[in-house]
Amino acid sequence: MVKEYTMVYLNKGFKLSREKDLEQAQTIINEYVAKGWQLQQVVSPSDVSGVLVGVFYKEH
Repeated sequence: MVKEYTMVYLNKGFKLSREKDLEQAQTIINEYVAKGWQLQQVVSPSDVSGVLVGVFYKEH
């Protein structure tokens, strides 16, 4: 079995609240899961941008 991976920005654009960032991240995660992707992890890079990256995979 082969795994296909994709990395997705979960909170694009600048929001004035962390709650809005998390709402957007949750929406994007749910969209990818509905398309058959499985969430492996959420990564928050160690810079000050506050970007969240989701690592998803599908098995073939």
